[in-house]
Amino acid sequence: MASRILKRSMMMKSTVGSLRIAAAAASRHYASVAVGTDLVSAAPDVRLQKARTWDEGVSSKFSTTPLKELFKDRKVVIFGLPGAYTGVCSAQHVPSYKKNVDKFKAKGIDSVICVAVNDPYTLNAWAEKLEAKDAVSNFFYFSPFIIKLYFFR
Repeated sequence: MASRILKRSMMMKSTVGSLRIAAAAASRHYASVAVGTDLVSAAPDVRLQKARTWDEGVSSKFSTTPLKELFKDRKVVIFGLPGAYTGVCSAQHVPSYKKNVDKFKAKGIDSVICVAVNDPYTLNAWAEKLEAKDAVSNFFYFSPFIIKLYFFR
């Protein structure tokens, strides 16, 4: 019993240590942006997946969209969220953008895009629940850091 507890304790310390190292690496992965930042220049290789059903993913061969394609010859409002189904994001954040889409379009904005790190299927279901699919385009970004952290331990 004591050896199992010690073994678990050592595993937890190792996991926490790995997470600290991964977090430090992650801080180098992301670029700082501010209003007016040229996102395509700041993140030239970023590709996003549109929120969709599994069947839509299969039929599109799980295609991704380069960030530069989303912005090419267009004016875009882009906002990020910590995740789908979070309280404030569901009750206020997305609904406020949805409510103001017509005002954005009147000012020459071509599309409003939400980016989150949920999978595209969760984002799709969430957008449907919020009745925001037609107003706000939802995209998913899964960074190489997160892929490494979760799948290559």
